[in-house]
Amino acid sequence: MRVVSVLLAGLLFVSAAAYAASEYEQAFAAYQKGDYALALKLLKPLAEKGNVNAEYNVGVMYNNALGVKNDYAEAARWFKLAVGQGNMYAEVDLGKLYESGRGVQKDYKEAIRLFRLAAAKKSPAAQLELGAMYERGIGVPQDYKESTKWYRLSADQGDGDAQYNLALMYAGGHGVPQDIKQAVGWYKKSAEQGNSSAQLNLGAMYYSGQGVTRDPKQALKYFQSSAQQGNGRAQFNLATLYTQGDGIQQDLPRALIWFAAAAVNLSGNEAKIADENSKAVAAKMTPAQLAAARQMSSKCRVGDYKACD
Repeated sequence: MRVVSVLLAGLLFVSAAAYAASEYEQAFAAYQKGDYALALKLLKPLAEKGNVNAEYNVGVMYNNALGVKNDYAEAARWFKLAVGQGNMYAEVDLGKLYESGRGVQKDYKEAIRLFRLAAAKKSPAAQLELGAMYERGIGVPQDYKESTKWYRLSADQGDGDAQYNLALMYAGGHGVPQDIKQAVGWYKKSAEQGNSSAQLNLGAMYYSGQGVTRDPKQALKYFQSSAQQGNGRAQFNLATLYTQGDGIQQDLPRALIWFAAAAVNLSGNEAKIADENSKAVAAKMTPAQLAAARQMSSKCRVGDYKACD
C-alpha cells in the first residue's frame, strides 16, 4: 500500500492544475484522512469525463479495495482507459493483472507488451517486471543476461527490489560473472531502502565475512532491521546471535523473544526448530532473565516488531 498511496497523492497533485482545483483538493484531503469512499466519489466523475489521471486512480482504488469492494475486473476496465491515453502507471498495473490473471484472462504476452510500453518511458517498476519475466522464463525464453539488463536499468533509478534482485544475480553469477563485492554493494543500496530480504542477506554476509570483513555487530544491525519488519529468518538469526554472544554481548531474554517471533513467522521445519530453540533458551534462563523477557514481550506484538528489541 505504501507505493499506491504515494502514486495516488502524486497524481492528484499533478492533475490539479488542469481540472477544478477544489475537486482534486477535496479528493486528496479525503484520501489523506482515510476516507477512501469520498475520494472515489470525487474522482469518478472526473474519470468519466476522460481525465486520464482520475481513470488511473479509480483503477487503483478498485485494485486495492480503497473505498470500494475489491474488483479486479473493474480495476482493469479503468486501467485500460488510462492505458489508451498513454498512462505509464496504468500500463504497469494492467500488465500485472494480465500476468496474474486477476480481472482479465491471464496473458503473459500482453503483460510483457504493457511492461515494454512503460519501460520505454523509463518506468523502474516496468523494468523490474521485465527483469523478473526474463529471469523466470515467463512469456519469454529464460534469459539471465536480459533479466540482468532490466534489473540494472531499474536499480540505477533507485528501485529497492531491483537492487536486491541484481545483488542476487551477482551473488549467483546469473547473467553476469559472479562478483560478491558487487552483490554486497547492491544489497546495501536495497537495505538502505528498507528491503528486509536485502538486510537479511547482508547480515549473513557480515556474519560469515563473505565479500566484507567479518563483523558480528554489523550483522546484528542488519538482522535487527529485517527482524523488526517481520522477516522470520532474520528473527531466527538475530536470536542465534543473542544466544551465542559471538562478537556481541549474550542476551538470553532477547534471544527468547526473537526465537518465539521466528516460530510464528516461519513455517514447517524452520518454525519447529525456532520453537525448540525458544524452549531450550528458556530452560537456561534465570528467574530474573525470564522476568525481563516477559517485560519485553509485553511490548512485542505479532505484525509489529519494532518495540521487540
